[in-house]
Amino acid sequence: MKETPLSNCEKRFLLRTIEERKRLDGRQCYDYRNLRISFGVDYGCCIVELGKTRVLGQVSCELVSPKPNRATEGILFFNLELSPMASPAFEPGRYVWAPHLAITKGGLK
Repeated sequence: MKETPLSNCEKRFLLRTIEERKRLDGRQCYDYRNLRISFGVDYGCCIVELGKTRVLGQVSCELVSPKPNRATEGILFFNLELSPMASPAFEPGRYVWAPHLAITKGGLK
């Protein structure tokens, strides 16, 4: 899904707000939100809180034997899934970012 471009009125509002060093949440320009990282009871699970924003992270891995014709190679697969609550541009169940790396004895390809 493509994001809707900003109107001229919205652009002017954003530029004026930046020039006046105002923030909608009341913080000053150099104020920060509290950061908290909690590790869950399951291995590979953590919750990151930045102010009132909460994110759940989960990592896992699986070791498999390489193919007989490529005994010195392997694959490293990343998958990132985002909820539509993060942005209307994200659709549920669709991959957002999934790079593939081929790993050989000499390094990454």
